[in-house]
This record gives sequence, structure tokens and C-alpha cells, in this order.
Amino acid sequence: MSHLISLHLALTLVAAPAASTVTPFRTEAVPRVDAVFGDAATLRKSVDQFLALHTEMENVRDAFSTAVHETLAQLAPPLPVAPTSAKTKGRAATACPPGAGTHYHRALAAGSRYLNLGRRLETRFREIRRADELGDAVGLTPDYRAKTKHAHELYVALLHDFRDMHLAFYDQLGAEMRHAGCATAAAPANAGPGDNDDADPSDPTAWQLEPLPAPTTDAPPKAAAGLTGPAIWIDIDNSHCAQPSRLSIDGTPLGRVAGLKKLAVRTHAGPRELCVLPSSDKRNCGEPGTIRRAYLYEGWTLTVRCEK
Repeated sequence: MSHLISLHLALTLVAAPAASTVTPFRTEAVPRVDAVFGDAATLRKSVDQFLALHTEMENVRDAFSTAVHETLAQLAPPLPVAPTSAKTKGRAATACPPGAGTHYHRALAAGSRYLNLGRRLETRFREIRRADELGDAVGLTPDYRAKTKHAHELYVALLHDFRDMHLAFYDQLGAEMRHAGCATAAAPANAGPGDNDDADPSDPTAWQLEPLPAPTTDAPPKAAAGLTGPAIWIDIDNSHCAQPSRLSIDGTPLGRVAGLKKLAVRTHAGPRELCVLPSSDKRNCGEPGTIRRAYLYEGWTLTVRCEK
């Protein structure tokens, strides 16, 4: 019986007409190359966005500070009212000034806008710092290298501003609002198009930015690098310059070279970093344009040129 059933099913499957048409699909994709890391053009774009965001934050900070001070002005002096319950009987109570809430919500909205801009600026600065660490800043023009350095300075100042504004809004204004009996638990207003509206200035954790990395202390000093080569003599020729010049090798100051003189210096062969600056040059060794990388050998000479 089982053989008959199997034979019947096989004949049925063979005789059954095709119920659907199979349409093949193509899996080819257009080849492309995705850049894992950015380049100098990407770094320039991040720097421009960082500076634009910082300018916008300056304007929002002024509006935020004005709203905070106007709110504090509304809170002083507090208005005394009669006790309303047995719990408050025998001691004075205070009522929230009618204009304090309006100014506080203005400060809350401006603070939310400021925090959202700060998050975007933090992202741009992270991109700048990462690209700078990867060496993309080498491909920048001098003006953008100066802007990149300025972005680092602005971010350091921003860390201080965030701490100061956190103290002014959360610690000072929040304490005054609670003392005056005013409500402070309110959702921040929409911070603006393109921004997240979840930044709450009344939350102390919202005022935290990514700190700058602390300098490592376990790395060997720069002066100790490359000292495995044989000891050699090199010449620093300052005979074309009437003023003395400062000399350092691998970040280690080695003194001055007298004006109109040629000095022989004892060092080690190999790839080294030299800095020779005339006394009239106010830059410090290590700043852009002050370091010369060269492979030193016996008799190597560096000629100093002074501006006339």
C-alpha cells in the first residue's frame, strides 16, 4: 500500500503544471571605495564647522547669561506671605515672584541650545584631534594649521566655560529658585532645528564634556631617542647672524651660539630634531616651523640665517 501511495504522489508531482515563474535577480553592486580615515580636506571641513559652532555658541552664551541674571534679579528680594498650613505656622513663607518663571524658562531654553551646540562642537573637536594625531595636519596650509591650533585653545577655554555656566545655572540659580519656592522641574524647550532637544541644563551631568587626554608620563623622553648612534661632531654656523641663537636637539636645550661665530657641538649620529632660533625670534622650540629634522653625521653643518 505504501508503494502505491508513493507512486501516486510521484505521478501527481510530475503531471502538475508549473504554478509560478521564477524570476532571477541580480546581485551585482557598483564598486566603491569608502574612506576609513579622513584626509586634509575632511580636516579643513571639521575645523570650519568647529569655528562656526563656536561663534554660534558665543551668541547663545550671551543670551543664556542674560536670562540667568534677569531671573536672579526677579528673585531678590523674596515676597513674604502668610503661612498656609499648620506646618508653616509661626514662620514666614515666600512666594515665587510672578516674573521669575518666565525668565527661568528663557534661561532653560538658551541653556539647552548651548548644551546641544556644545555636543556638536565636541564631536568636531574629536575629529580634529584624531586627524591631527594621524598626521593629516601636515597637508594643511599655514592658515589652517593656525586654525587647528586655535581650535585646541578654544576647546580648553570651553571646558572652563562649561564649568562656570554649570555653577551659575545649576548651583546658584537653582538654589535661589528653590529657596524662593519656584518650580525648576521643566522640560527644556525645543533647542532649534537640527539639534537634539533632550539636553536639560537642570541635569548636572549634561554639563560634562570630554576632557583633554592627560599627557603620558611613562613614555621615554624625547632627548633619549636616537642616542644609540656613534658620537660625532657637528657645526652650527652662526657667522652670518650678528645676534646669538638658541640651540636644542631632540627637545633638549644646549645653550646659545654667539653671534658671528661657528660652534662645534658633540652629539650622536642618526635622525634627530634640531631647533635653532635667533634671539629676536619670539617663538618657542616645538612650535610650527621651528623644528628641522635631519640625519646627523660627522661634519654635518647647519647655517643660521637671520632676517635683515
